[in-house]
Amino acid sequence: MAPTQPLSTSENCDAAVVAPWGTPVESSPMLGLVGLVLCLVPVDTLTAFPPKFQVGQLNEDVVVQCDTLEPHVSWTLNGEQEPMAELEAEGRNLTILGLDLPATGNYSCWAGPVLLDTTYVVVSGAREEEINVSCQAESYHGSFHCSWPGPPSVVFRARLTRSDGSLGPWVPVAGGHGRFNATLVDPSFCPFGEELRPLWLHLEGLSDTSYLSLSKHFFLRDIVRPDPPQELTLRWQGEQLHLAWAPPASWQRPTSYFVLLYHLQYELPNGTQVERFVEGMEETQVQVGARRVRISCRDPHTPLAWSPWSPWQDLDTPR
Repeated sequence: MAPTQPLSTSENCDAAVVAPWGTPVESSPMLGLVGLVLCLVPVDTLTAFPPKFQVGQLNEDVVVQCDTLEPHVSWTLNGEQEPMAELEAEGRNLTILGLDLPATGNYSCWAGPVLLDTTYVVVSGAREEEINVSCQAESYHGSFHCSWPGPPSVVFRARLTRSDGSLGPWVPVAGGHGRFNATLVDPSFCPFGEELRPLWLHLEGLSDTSYLSLSKHFFLRDIVRPDPPQELTLRWQGEQLHLAWAPPASWQRPTSYFVLLYHLQYELPNGTQVERFVEGMEETQVQVGARRVRISCRDPHTPLAWSPWSPWQDLDTPR
């Protein structure tokens, strides 16, 4: 967007009263104010994390720098050349006097019609609500998924401090229907070793006007929740009916080392449900008189993290 364009979509706005900061305005101050009020353009909602942003404190001065060698530049805020903010331009720097919410947004510096640099300015701490971040891993591969609720007007990014202490890159966060989701990977994670350091999840969020930051730490072993067992099959061994299954496809191998505890739930013809637990095996004799069965699993060392149930399996298999 060239800084010589008018602020408004209205063709009746006087372009002579719209000039970058530091550029003389030919019309009277009153005419300029009227033109500004009539031609204000609303700020677009953020759809992605800006590549460059700056966080300031409410009611404090903020200095924005234009990354250029040009000695003199002009500025716009959200495409507007005379925004409703108190600003002082000097060389490549722009000072926002007493940062408030109307002064937040996308600051662009220009050399004539050429865009040189942009910085998104927001207020720190304007959004203070708690964010309930839930993380879950399917196994010990070093990858996990996190989700949390939030308003659609916010964009997030996430990064991970890994188990070896190194800092991973920022990754984008997907959002929709009031929830945000991120998948992160620790390539240095060793599933066969003892976890000595927790993982640290770092989140940054931006709205049109404000900034938030939070961190959450955990051990991967504490967030492991397997997928359901798969490939349930029935077969007769003489007079006995046996149920066999396979571990989740996403579960760490070998299963002789990464043992799973299985929870079988049988349903009898009268609706009564009978429980049975099997550890380290993938086959068992079917409960006598049972009508159907389903199965869940977990790591024996994480007692609260049972997988979802598999679908019910009917047991009326003919011989």
